[in-house]
Amino acid sequence: MRQRFALVVNERAGSIRPRLLKQVLASLRKAGASVTPVEARNSEEATRLVHEIARTGSADAVIAAGGDGTIRAVAAGVSGTSLPVGIIPLGTGNVMKHEIGLASGAGDIAHTLLEGPIISARAGLVNGAPFLLMAGAGFDGRIVAGLDHKTKRLLGRAAYAGPVARALAAGAEPFDVDVDGTHYEANWVIVTNAAHYGGSFVLTRQTQLGANRLIAIIVTGKTRRALLAASLALATGRLANPAACPKGVIVRPARHVKIGARVPVHVEVDGDEAGVAPVEITSGGPEVHLIATPAYVADLTNRHTNHLPLGV
Repeated sequence: MRQRFALVVNERAGSIRPRLLKQVLASLRKAGASVTPVEARNSEEATRLVHEIARTGSADAVIAAGGDGTIRAVAAGVSGTSLPVGIIPLGTGNVMKHEIGLASGAGDIAHTLLEGPIISARAGLVNGAPFLLMAGAGFDGRIVAGLDHKTKRLLGRAAYAGPVARALAAGAEPFDVDVDGTHYEANWVIVTNAAHYGGSFVLTRQTQLGANRLIAIIVTGKTRRALLAASLALATGRLANPAACPKGVIVRPARHVKIGARVPVHVEVDGDEAGVAPVEITSGGPEVHLIATPAYVADLTNRHTNHLPLGV
């Protein structure tokens, strides 16, 4: 059982739930664990301080308490080391929570942090910087860029309604994409390490965290209707089903993706605004050790041992 935890908290994460945080920390301390806060003013400082903790071995694990962007900053600090990362999901979408099947109750979260098994996940790289979940460009990049963070904190996922409507009203804005040497003209691209997107939505069955396989989802339709069809397919789970996927959507493995070489394109990484393209996304980033749930590890192990396709 892990006993020494470092804690990174993003106080501005989504509609942060201080009660959940307090309850998890109380459960950890009741079990005899110590929790040391990491005082960081921004994500860059959090990454640097976490890297120092990993270098000195002063903790058994580091906890990222916040949303997926917070987890990314902490993971960047431990990447390439053996220090594992656990999560307390306090953000809006909490893709990582759904990806690893983490329960919502404080006691279950604390138990996972104390005794949960560890998976090794290889990060992707966006212009050389690691990411764990996904990078998106075009339609979802515009949505994230148009999001008001005060509204997000107050309303949670409902805050996305306005930016989504505005992005759809603006229509398709095509840009160039190169995936492993094949050129496309797209309006929306997601390159993902994970099966989930935007919270509990299932984006693809062709990869999952720890499978270490990047998948590119490319929306090539040139109209507002094509963007709406892809969005509805994502919301209803049809984007992950090749038989039900809308026309103009291409799903394929990817190792090297170039986006927006000629036209500036809004980009998001793990749900946070990341400026504009051009960007290069590549596989083969550093390994990150994550505290997961037994069920998730069993699923990964079963697929690896029996050579099962991820879509099964």
